[in-house]
Amino acid sequence: MADAYRPIVRGFLLPGCAYYVFVTWGHWEDETGLPFLILAGISLSTAILYAIFRWVMLPAGGTPLRRLEAIGLITNLLMYANVLAYMTLHFEEQKLIYFVLMAVVFSTTGVTLRATLASVVISIGTLFIFARQATPEIAHQFAFIGVATSFASLGMATLLRKAILRQIDARLFADQLAALDSLTGIANRRSIFARVDRLVEEKTPFWIGILDLDGFKSINDIYGHAVGDHVLCEVVDRLGDRGDAGIQFGRIGGDEFAVVVIGEHEASEIEAIGNGLIKAISRPYEMQPMLLSLGGTIGFAQFPAMGDSTRQIYEKADFALYRGKQSARGQTVVFTSDQDQEMREALSLERALREANLEQELYLLFQPQFDVKKQAVVSFEALARWQSPALGLVPPDRFIRAAERAGLIQSVTQVLFSKALDALDLWPEHITISFNLSAQDLADRAFLFSLVAQVTKRGIAPYRVEFEITETAVMKDIAASRLLLEDLSGLGFRIALDDFGSGYSSFEYLDQLPLNKVKIDKTFVRKVAQSATSREIVAGIITLCRNLDLKCVLEGVETEEEMRNLSPLSPQLIQGYLYGNPMSQRDVLGLLLAAEHAEEAESTA
Repeated sequence: MADAYRPIVRGFLLPGCAYYVFVTWGHWEDETGLPFLILAGISLSTAILYAIFRWVMLPAGGTPLRRLEAIGLITNLLMYANVLAYMTLHFEEQKLIYFVLMAVVFSTTGVTLRATLASVVISIGTLFIFARQATPEIAHQFAFIGVATSFASLGMATLLRKAILRQIDARLFADQLAALDSLTGIANRRSIFARVDRLVEEKTPFWIGILDLDGFKSINDIYGHAVGDHVLCEVVDRLGDRGDAGIQFGRIGGDEFAVVVIGEHEASEIEAIGNGLIKAISRPYEMQPMLLSLGGTIGFAQFPAMGDSTRQIYEKADFALYRGKQSARGQTVVFTSDQDQEMREALSLERALREANLEQELYLLFQPQFDVKKQAVVSFEALARWQSPALGLVPPDRFIRAAERAGLIQSVTQVLFSKALDALDLWPEHITISFNLSAQDLADRAFLFSLVAQVTKRGIAPYRVEFEITETAVMKDIAASRLLLEDLSGLGFRIALDDFGSGYSSFEYLDQLPLNKVKIDKTFVRKVAQSATSREIVAGIITLCRNLDLKCVLEGVETEEEMRNLSPLSPQLIQGYLYGNPMSQRDVLGLLLAAEHAEEAESTA
């Protein structure tokens, strides 16, 4: 209520101040002696106090209702004092109307009903007293006017208050809606972070978790947004069932939720809470006649132990989530001091990446893939490198992860892919290139087809370009990945699955994805000589690829001894230091030229 009436009172004080300055000047012109001192003193004091009230005691910010009511009463009293003093010194029948006008003003500026009632009663009561000094006819008229004004003023005050209360209710309802997610009905991003800000200001200990749903995008893509929306609402219902007064939830993105756990809790308690939430949302969702499944990963950070601001705590929870999605998907990950150092290094990397001249600092090395049967190099894998002026040579696994976190991965991919095509342009037609795609690249259809457009523009045959993906890149949304890869395959591009055998669902990808090549993870290849199990696994994958008409690459072959152990398995393609280290474009051209000369010499022998 105070917020609604403050503009009314402040709006009245400005013209009121100007009016009483003018009245003071009028008294200077018309009055002398003691009447001048009384009337000018009251009017000037009124103008000064009105100015103080408006610019000092009623700033644009909040004002308590009691203070506003007191200021309103004093404002009315000062106006009343001016009229009372003038009528006492200079009674004029026609100026009895001032009391009527005051009652009307009081009815519109009164902050509370009791203040309005008191002001109107005093004004009309004084009117009746002074009216007795007038002629009976005038007194009768003003008595009637006074009664009518009393009812009209109180009616106006009541109607005005009802209108203001309706506006307040509407504003509160609008604010409530603005604070809620329109789909799920829980707090939205702005609202949940406003609550977190308050907890930080009050120095209340809490944990904040970032929950990311695994597999939701594929539900949206396959079954439509209506089903996806229904699933999200069911997720929120399940979260609510696990919550209590000390746990608050908010939706901060499409399939991301904030979990705020208020109070001091051990990390083990938070892990138990998080795992309970994940377990709840991971139960099947009955969408007749379908049965859908989801998963989730949560990253948690604690205030004030892990930071003293909302931004710091959120960044650490988000980093814990990122680590979870990398290595502990489907689990709760609590930010630790070990991650703190890693995060600082990651942020330093991200800053360097943002400031980097990617075109100048990024470059490619190429590692050959050797065809055992042809005894010749048939392809090269493009390997990303970053030579930072500030950080030196940064390992690719580090700067690729940093680029993904910073939202720069597509800029990196764009530059590297252009350089890969530059190199491919200078190679013989039968030599192909393998280019790695990140999970974020694979999730953006428009971006991938911008890469396709580059190939088309250069006139390069699509079969010479092989897009290499990892299991983790397709794991989050295999259905959407399959559709996209099928489109790329339909255009003639080749698809290779890297690190085959390192994940739990590798064979499922053989069935679901349009693959042309499989690269066996080097951890199996290097154990062939020592482990009969690894040997049988590698042999089985080679045979399976042959039966499925897939090319098979053995990665990480470094020595002649390793090659002798692998030869009985009849490998098709080998990639490793034995047949070539990662090399520059100049070395690639030299290698290809030497191979061409050797082939010519052999054909003429």
